[in-house]
Amino acid sequence: MNDGGGLPEPPPPGARLDPAVPVGGWAPHDIPSAAELLDAVRHFLETEVLPVTEGRVRFHVRVAANVVGTVAREIVLGPEQAAAHGARLEGLGVHSDAELAAAIRSGALDTRWEEVRAAVGATVRDKLAVANPGYLVPRHDGGEEDHPR
Repeated sequence: MNDGGGLPEPPPPGARLDPAVPVGGWAPHDIPSAAELLDAVRHFLETEVLPVTEGRVRFHVRVAANVVGTVAREIVLGPEQAAAHGARLEGLGVHSDAELAAAIRSGALDTRWEEVRAAVGATVRDKLAVANPGYLVPRHDGGEEDHPR
């Protein structure tokens, strides 16, 4: 679902954003989780503040809502994405994005181009899932394309 602004619609009240996070969030924190609090702020900005503002203030409210949504998505998706990214780098025999870039520039991975393309594409998709999930294009098999709309 998309509200037209590039952000997913907020979940209904009481819905859990991430089933991997225990009910009440991570100990010792209670309900709502940090991501749920951020989503509530984003929803407030978009539904209560944005409609009654104009001009520069309206623009800054939209920016603030986007930032809050991005932070909430990073909290929810970040740990799994970080683990997957580390595994992709390890699979290519590097330990960081800088090492990957150096290996690409040096030609060390020229014989593994499809692996490199797949790893970089997955990284871009992960970044878009946090920064602006509206730019991900659905594939016929349920995944996302390698390129934005």
